[in-house]
Amino acid sequence: MSLNGGFPIRQILVALVVLPALYLVFNIYQAGNSLIALAMLIVICLGAFIYLSDLGYTYRYLFPGLLGFGLFVIFPIVYMVFLSFTKYSSQNLLYFERSLALLRQETFPVGDATYKYKLYLEDDGTYILYLENEKDPTKRFVSEPFELKAGEQSKGDQEPGVLRALAPGEEVKGRPLEVAQVTREKLFIPMRGRQFALPGGTLVGMEGLQKFASRERLWTLNPDGSLTNKKDGAVIRPDFRLGFFVDKNGEKVGVGFRTFTGLDNYIRIVTDPRIQGPFFKIFLWTVGYSAMSVLLTFSVGMVLAVVLEWKDLRFRNTYRTLLILPYAVPAVLSILIFKGLFNQEFGAVNQFLRGIFGAAPEWETNPWGARTMILLVNLWLGYPYMMLICTGMLQSIPSTIYEASAIDGSNPLVDFFELTLPLLLPPLVPILISSFAFNFNNFNLIYLLTAGGPKMVGGGIAGETDLLVNYTFNIAFRDSGTNYGLASAIATVLFIIVGLLAWTNLKLTGRNVKI
Repeated sequence: MSLNGGFPIRQILVALVVLPALYLVFNIYQAGNSLIALAMLIVICLGAFIYLSDLGYTYRYLFPGLLGFGLFVIFPIVYMVFLSFTKYSSQNLLYFERSLALLRQETFPVGDATYKYKLYLEDDGTYILYLENEKDPTKRFVSEPFELKAGEQSKGDQEPGVLRALAPGEEVKGRPLEVAQVTREKLFIPMRGRQFALPGGTLVGMEGLQKFASRERLWTLNPDGSLTNKKDGAVIRPDFRLGFFVDKNGEKVGVGFRTFTGLDNYIRIVTDPRIQGPFFKIFLWTVGYSAMSVLLTFSVGMVLAVVLEWKDLRFRNTYRTLLILPYAVPAVLSILIFKGLFNQEFGAVNQFLRGIFGAAPEWETNPWGARTMILLVNLWLGYPYMMLICTGMLQSIPSTIYEASAIDGSNPLVDFFELTLPLLLPPLVPILISSFAFNFNNFNLIYLLTAGGPKMVGGGIAGETDLLVNYTFNIAFRDSGTNYGLASAIATVLFIIVGLLAWTNLKLTGRNVKI
């Protein structure tokens, strides 16, 4: 199909997608993420080839799905595994080049020359800096136009702006801004992070809000990669094990950087007492919680489904509707409601138990009380799904089987264990396995109901009811060190464990489950 007999519509549509994508790739490359930019460029070129070349015709319908699968499934897994081999945390956040650039941008005041300044706003939205020596007003300097984003801190690795001397009588173009206006519009924030070079090479930077002063770079880069301090002659070197520049005494200097650590994070899981104890204890609770959740929800769901299929039961459709209601209510709301009901001091559950038995469990401060509460709430949230699945499968069983069993003198209890359960269990195995995997990573329930509490004695940030996924989240985002590398290692182990458990269960039921 062509447009105006000339340009094919397909080429135009591809160009409308590819050109903005290439612009995005260029911006990502400019930001320093060269590997991501390269990967995106390869995908864009591959997509253009598939949709423009007849050789790629077969893959035109598969490409969007494969791209989505790679972007939202494969890429996060690969990136998580990659981070698990690195020292990446709030202390080791930047790349090495950025950390080095920040050190090289550090300056210190030299001499006693100070300069009055004024910012000029041009019609195109750019700014010009004007400097005037306070001791010698004839020494005036002006910068080339540059951009400022109000309130946004300038990057420390920016190249210094260039200043030139103003000729006698030469005026600066643009609208001058007063110091009060610079302060009010928060232009001083990006200005504090910028430096400018005088014609002789001397650097000047902002001192306070009303003047500039001469400055000199603090560090000199040596051929061997070390840095020398110009003020006191101290030498620092990058330590790629720690992810920091260190001095001769091993003291850290500057901002940390990411570094490759190999299997250190995995070794730390099994050797560091602060990680090892909580990790294995949380792992056992996670497996036990997942297994008990599947067993309880399946048992209750199955029993209710069988009872509601009893033909002589009156109002069974009404009962079925009422029992499905927990599935219709958003889980977040149900969890928060149960959190209030199980409140240890004022909750309705404990008030009822105290009124009947004179005592009530410690749902919030006792580890086993908290675990019991979690299982009860998860039973309430999970049984309707199992009941629906079992109901559908029960309705697919021919009634003649039960009629023949009744002729042989059987009873409902025998029918359930010798007919119903053997017929339903094999096709239910994949659902039970997926339910186990879901509960293994049931972050929301723990986070909203107990937040992992009560705290584990000697476990640091670990809680008695934390699942591995919650423990990983706490390490990554709530610990004082926000150790993303260690959290990625635990998440990788978690991913492998869930995969192996699912694979093992499927292998054990291989004759009945076809994949």
